[in-house]
Amino acid sequence: MTLTRISPRRLVALALTMTAVLAGSGCGAFDMPTARPCTWLTGVSDDAGSAREQTVVLVDRSSSTRPDKATASTARVPDWAATLLAAPGLALPELEGGLLSVAGFDGTRATVDWQVDRVSVTPAKGNETLKEDRRDARRGCLEKRLRQLSAAEPSADRTDVLGALAAAADQLAPGGRRRIVMATDGLANTGCADLRSAGFDGVPEIEAMVRRCRTAGELPDLKGAEVSLVGIGRTARGQAPSSPQTAWLTSLWTRLCQASGAARCKVAATARSHAAGQRTGAGKKAGRAEPEVTFPAVSERPAGRVTTLTLPGSVLFATDSAELSAAARSTLDDVARRVRELHPLSVAVFGHTDSRGTEQHGRQLSLARAKAVRSALVQRRIAVASVRGYSDDRPSCTPEYRDGVPDYAAMACNRRVEVAVTVRR
Repeated sequence: MTLTRISPRRLVALALTMTAVLAGSGCGAFDMPTARPCTWLTGVSDDAGSAREQTVVLVDRSSSTRPDKATASTARVPDWAATLLAAPGLALPELEGGLLSVAGFDGTRATVDWQVDRVSVTPAKGNETLKEDRRDARRGCLEKRLRQLSAAEPSADRTDVLGALAAAADQLAPGGRRRIVMATDGLANTGCADLRSAGFDGVPEIEAMVRRCRTAGELPDLKGAEVSLVGIGRTARGQAPSSPQTAWLTSLWTRLCQASGAARCKVAATARSHAAGQRTGAGKKAGRAEPEVTFPAVSERPAGRVTTLTLPGSVLFATDSAELSAAARSTLDDVARRVRELHPLSVAVFGHTDSRGTEQHGRQLSLARAKAVRSALVQRRIAVASVRGYSDDRPSCTPEYRDGVPDYAAMACNRRVEVAVTVRR
């Protein structure tokens, strides 16, 4: 076998060429590109103030977003990593040339955990094929980091969405385009936006919460930032909100975002999901238990020969509307099934409202809602003997005002439709 002798001059030229190729790929001269593909997430920019764009990504890791032992392995739960990677503004080409910060959050502003801290995302180099390959690799690194944050155990037993947004605002330097993208179910249970006693129905309650947060000084300063919240209402455990309740939650966070001075607020309930048994971090602790935010739901009360099924207005209707929501169908299916199980002698439907508005409007709305439920039951082959609208004549929760301040949970309790089923002794 004949060996070809390479001159020292050619060896030097070859070494210089390899160095140039590796430098152009974004790797050090002695770093193999596949050896440490995610090191770009660990750097810190030396000049954060001069970035053309800044993006902050926040992942809700509180216990309501995480399956527990009672969650079936086949149940669909939020997939925050997939949801964020599909969000506008988080495609790799859009991040290039700017700074990126990524953190998980739960109960306080102080526990926001910056796993990626103002990293400079340099533009991918090479031909189009190489650029695409390098962006795919970076995307894989970012997805891995997001899944790690989603699986991490909460450090607090609360959820403070406004606190996390305030921490994000602190992370952004003035100037340039500034973006905040957050994946959260929106179920805050601390501070001015505590939803544990919310009625989840009505604009006045939203405006009252905005005023309370402004007075308490808990609104973050988001002036000039573009803010996106995704996954609102998408819980992993406990009772899920109805369609009208989710719409109310979306309106609430949109209004709080606007009140914080953001240049743009985009709030959506959409989220990617996966089976609970396939989640990253399966088998780990579900995290610290936190006070649960509950939603008004259908209840049953037997009294003598009459069993009353109570349907909260926020489960069936949008605010001040008598048109059944699309999601009300399954609820009414369950109600009709329960009525049949009781073997009724007769069925009556009664509508109720709270004390706001005129008496005439209350009677019209309560009667229209009762008629809507009656029609739905008739369609399900349930005979309804009578229907009536009571307005606020028969409140279920009192008082609606405490020292002149509205109790919105009590008002929501009074906005209801009752299905009274008379049975044999």
